[in-house]
Amino acid sequence: FRVGGKGQAGIVIPGVGDERLFAFIALSDGHAYIQPAGDNSSLFHNDERLTESTWLKSGDRIQIDGSVISWQVQGDRVLIEVQADSDIHQKNQQLQQFQPSAPQQPSTEPPHSRNDDLPVHTADTGQHKGSGRRRVFMIFVSTLLLVAGYLLIATPVVIKTQPEAAVVKMKGFPPPLSLWGSRLALPGRYTIEATYPGYTPLIEELDVVMGGMTDLSYKLTELPGLLAIKTSPEVPVMLTVDGAATTVDEAGRAEIARGSHRLRIEAERYLPYEQDIEIQGVGKVQQLLVKLIPAWTVVSISTKPENAEVIVDGKPAGLTPIQLDILQGNHNILLKKEGFKSVSIKQIIEAGKEINLEGIKLQPVDGLLVLTSIPKGASIMLDGKFSGTTPGALRLSANTTHTLQLSKAGYETTRQSVMLKPDEEKTVEVKFVPEYGTVFLTTRPAGATVVIDGKKSDKNNGRLRLTARAHTLTVSKAGYITEGLTIRPRVGVSQNINVELKTAEQLKTKKKGSASASVSDNSSTTTPAGQKMQLVNAGANLKMGASRREAGRRANESQRLVKLQRPFYFSRKEVTNGEYRKYKPAHDSGSLDGAALNGDDQPVVNISWDDAARYSNWLSKQQGLPPAYVEKNKKMLAVSPMTTGYRLPTEAEWAWVARRQDQKTEQRYPWLGSFPPKGKVGNYADARIADTLADVVPNYDDNFRGSAPVASFPAWPKGFYDLGGNVAEWMHDYYAVYPGEAKTLVTDPAGSASGEHHVVRGSSWRHGNITELRLSYRDYSSKPRYDLGFRIARYAR
Repeated sequence: FRVGGKGQAGIVIPGVGDERLFAFIALSDGHAYIQPAGDNSSLFHNDERLTESTWLKSGDRIQIDGSVISWQVQGDRVLIEVQADSDIHQKNQQLQQFQPSAPQQPSTEPPHSRNDDLPVHTADTGQHKGSGRRRVFMIFVSTLLLVAGYLLIATPVVIKTQPEAAVVKMKGFPPPLSLWGSRLALPGRYTIEATYPGYTPLIEELDVVMGGMTDLSYKLTELPGLLAIKTSPEVPVMLTVDGAATTVDEAGRAEIARGSHRLRIEAERYLPYEQDIEIQGVGKVQQLLVKLIPAWTVVSISTKPENAEVIVDGKPAGLTPIQLDILQGNHNILLKKEGFKSVSIKQIIEAGKEINLEGIKLQPVDGLLVLTSIPKGASIMLDGKFSGTTPGALRLSANTTHTLQLSKAGYETTRQSVMLKPDEEKTVEVKFVPEYGTVFLTTRPAGATVVIDGKKSDKNNGRLRLTARAHTLTVSKAGYITEGLTIRPRVGVSQNINVELKTAEQLKTKKKGSASASVSDNSSTTTPAGQKMQLVNAGANLKMGASRREAGRRANESQRLVKLQRPFYFSRKEVTNGEYRKYKPAHDSGSLDGAALNGDDQPVVNISWDDAARYSNWLSKQQGLPPAYVEKNKKMLAVSPMTTGYRLPTEAEWAWVARRQDQKTEQRYPWLGSFPPKGKVGNYADARIADTLADVVPNYDDNFRGSAPVASFPAWPKGFYDLGGNVAEWMHDYYAVYPGEAKTLVTDPAGSASGEHHVVRGSSWRHGNITELRLSYRDYSSKPRYDLGFRIARYAR
């Protein structure tokens, strides 16, 4: 209904303009309410200004511009009476009837439908009561028509939810009617709201269209549970749930889905904490109290003297004495103090186990002693231990008395005590006083040349005054085999030395059915470095290589027929580290696979072929022999024709000594018998290095993991050591293969004139199979190796 002037065709207020509109009276779910229109300045409800929609109940009075509307509900009838304020007691009434319904929430929007057929009675019309009843009847009919129209247009809406007990609201205009578990809604847009404790509220927009039925189902999302984590002590934590990182808010709470989970809680400097937990979910809050266990331990450190700087894993931590909380694990603790040696401690820390590093004595910084001597090359003994040769520099512990001894062959030994202050540098120079001995030399035949320590002597007979040390003496004459020997003059003692040179024919002996070389006590020599060398005269042809039928044979072992005509000296042993360091004092053979290789008596290794050739030239220079090699562009090349200087053995010379010396036929192994060897016959790959090498000699143990001191095993052949085992050996020859030469005799072969690799012969301490241990095994290399050394040879004439 419209409430205003006559032009509004509703409830007419007397005495106002026809087009004035004060309010609307409408129904919501069968319950009446009044809503102000635009002009509400003089509109009151029960004597209070009406500014918003208000329910109407029996007995209400509505005051409008000097008039009063009375609202009376009697059973199923509503009586509406409009009276002027001055005539409040007159009985001019206006009755309008309709069926009331149970009240619902009022709509905030005014109704827009007009009811032009409902008569409005005012107190001053003068019409009788019969006319009023007809108008009430018409209102009733109109209301029924409105309800029928609403039912025809409205659409039933059925809403189902999971969980079923969720509270559902459907909001929109016109408000839907609830009817038998469904809602009747006019076409338009509505909002569906569903709520249930422990679930996320649901809000959905719905467009209702005319016709049919709308059946809707909604599933509310369950809220996760809230786990409130409190740690003792209270520290920030990192949380993983079933292996996935999970956020923990500032209050220590984490959202976790309902169900069983594995928690891992980590905090800096504490041990990780793990626990299985059942989360209830649906927004419920659960408490978890975790007692964290420290991941560190207390380390107490003190030093003598105090105030040493403590550095843990590279980070300064303070001065001693000190107690530190250090996390578990492996740590490096460094103690430093000026004027003292630093102390480095590798410490394993276990959480909760206190560690005391107390009373650590710091040693003063070493002093530096620089030693020189005239002549140089003196041996240095410090506190009874060999410490190198002069010139040299030694670090000595400070504030301690040390015994220093310098000695050199042929000179008086000097001894003195030395004490250095911390970080002191001191230089000591020793001028040696020579010691002399007398040697009476006799040589035959007359006219022989005598070379002493590489220098030609002006005497070849008579009295020689020499320093009391080892001297290399070489006696030579054209047509005779050169003799070399080492003499050691002694102070106060005279020695007689007789040297008689012989021709090759005089030395050669013939033995029926034997192809051995003749070796006598007069047919040996010693190098300036002290190596013993044996004269070899080959007496027959040599068949190098191996038959195709030989087990373990390789393709590069094709057979060759050679003959060695020139007699040659062949060293009995491999060159040692000590001997090589007389030429190059700083050489270090190193170590490999847990085996030390640098002992003075061990064979020298880790040297190139060129360095072996340079060493040979150095020997020749010491003895006054022509060099066997020349150096061009930092590469050593053999002199052609070959001289009598020291050199590496040719492959043919090595094969003769290893396979035919004192033998009728070529030998297969460097021992008597078959493979594997019986007894300790050489240094090969054995049980001691089986943890590193795949191929080792079965059931063999030679007592050495790496190389052995030279001549540690029986000589084979007689007078020669380690031709099998210990270290492989550089040969003079460039590497090549020689197919088709089994019947072509070659005399004194020395290999190709050029090449990329050099031949390597003999097995080593890293060889253990039948291929490598045979004497015909051929290898090659262009680089140094940990198991590759050499021995020396030279022509006798």
